[in-house]
Amino acid sequence: MLSLVSMLAPLLVNKLSDAFIAYEKKQITLAELNARVSQALMECFTEVMKTQSDALAKTFATFGDVMKNSRLVRAVWATVVLSQVCVLVFQQVGAPAIVYFGGGVWPSAGATIDWAYLLIVGLCGLGPVVLNAGPGKVNVDSLKPK
Repeated sequence: MLSLVSMLAPLLVNKLSDAFIAYEKKQITLAELNARVSQALMECFTEVMKTQSDALAKTFATFGDVMKNSRLVRAVWATVVLSQVCVLVFQQVGAPAIVYFGGGVWPSAGATIDWAYLLIVGLCGLGPVVLNAGPGKVNVDSLKPK
């Protein structure tokens, strides 16, 4: 993270300072200043997204190597994913079938379903989910001038 900041800071600061100096010298208008600031921020965020994608690709490559080389990791991974798939299938097909054919009311699964989905998503690629939908997501459309 520190290398990312040290790489992006000079880029962003130089572009912003050039734009503000040009505005102070009355070489550009306020609208042009806003456009340059927006452009500099979008370029900076684009660079951050590229860096995150590269780091994510390296992480998945490392995980893939571990999966190739470790029989225990493959067995544990498969056990957890398949057990949670069974939980989901039972809760979404089995329990309603029991209620339909047997009558009565099946108690709510509560957070079991949420945990099953979370475990499956986590084991099948939580990184992209977090990067693309988490709190770190940058909406570059909101940075574009209106």
